[in-house]
Amino acid sequence: MEKYCTIAAVGKNSLHREWTGCSPGFDLHLIVYDDSYETFKDDAPYVTKARGNKFILIDEYLSANDLVRQYEYFYFPDDDILIDSDNIRKLFGYMEEYRLMLAQPAIWNYYISHPHTMKHPASKFRYTNFVEIMQPCFSREALQRVQFTFSASKSGWGLDFHWPKLMASEKWHMAIIDDVVSFHTRPVRSSHNEELMEYLKKYDCDNLPIYSFPGY
Repeated sequence: MEKYCTIAAVGKNSLHREWTGCSPGFDLHLIVYDDSYETFKDDAPYVTKARGNKFILIDEYLSANDLVRQYEYFYFPDDDILIDSDNIRKLFGYMEEYRLMLAQPAIWNYYISHPHTMKHPASKFRYTNFVEIMQPCFSREALQRVQFTFSASKSGWGLDFHWPKLMASEKWHMAIIDDVVSFHTRPVRSSHNEELMEYLKKYDCDNLPIYSFPGY
């Protein structure tokens, strides 16, 4: 078993087949949320099927398989993220080398929700206080801090505003990795603003000033 783990909730248009090479260097777990199980069942060592939304499915899967104790780092990309195994390994490498607790690859195209997540030229990575739900990567310790949030929002909206609060004592351990190539292949189409507002109010997470600044 590897020490790095990638878990994704995937459907019929998933790009997960682009994520692995001959020897990816991480374990891939797939949770098939639609009728594509027969298509994808041989795509990874660990494939299951379940209905639901991304973070609720991941929370249930982590707990059912006791995975938090088995791996050191966890990457949770949306299934419309285009990234290859070399860049996923690079992401895990940055996590370990710089002792990051929570990070994400920069987005190299324009389908973004938060401007600071777009790649910065001449930057390897930037420290930040905000990593979005699209493709977060957690250390084991960070995941243990935040996993309870995964089932607190049906859509997932609001979780990424809560995570910095749970990492408040770890200012230098969150980052956007510009050196890792990833593309978001579809425009952001969903909107769950009412649920977002309710979540932020419940956990007192509103008015977060998002920032990033140079790392290396």
